[in-house]
Amino acid sequence: MISLKKILRELSESDTQRCLSKIQQKQFRLIGAGDNGRVYAIDGEDKVFKITKEQDEYEVATIIVDRYNEFTTFIPVYYVDGKNMYIMANASEISLQMKKEIDLFLKEFAVFARNEGGEVSIFDFLRNNDAFNPKLINFLTTLKTDIDKLQIPEFELDLDFRSDNVMIWNGNMVLVDW
Repeated sequence: MISLKKILRELSESDTQRCLSKIQQKQFRLIGAGDNGRVYAIDGEDKVFKITKEQDEYEVATIIVDRYNEFTTFIPVYYVDGKNMYIMANASEISLQMKKEIDLFLKEFAVFARNEGGEVSIFDFLRNNDAFNPKLINFLTTLKTDIDKLQIPEFELDLDFRSDNVMIWNGNMVLVDW
């Protein structure tokens, strides 16, 4: 008897192979770029791929690949190539209101960090402040838990948390760039 888990794994492998074939055949288009990478939409798929120059970012992708149930605050990653490319779920923009709330949080965090005079993370600021949108606080609290599970030393200090890097996937906020 074939188990449901085996069927899902086979479906996932065929999805990945189809996406890799489309990438190889250049069936994709650029949808975003930053300082350290580019993101491409794969034609006819609800998946995107990213090519990154940032080693820490790629390291996170290799840890969270196929582990969305364990790392719910990161966009699901379905495949890593062993070099600098990974395939992940496609996500949608967060609301303009939530973007503003994240930007306000970061503005106040910058003041906090200056006053502290040392390396502090957004989570240090969060511990001392609960005056923000509960949805944002819950997301950040869960993100802290996920980051701790990564076991990458001082990763929270290098985290690229900003409103452009938070999107919606499956109805929930996720980090799409870290």
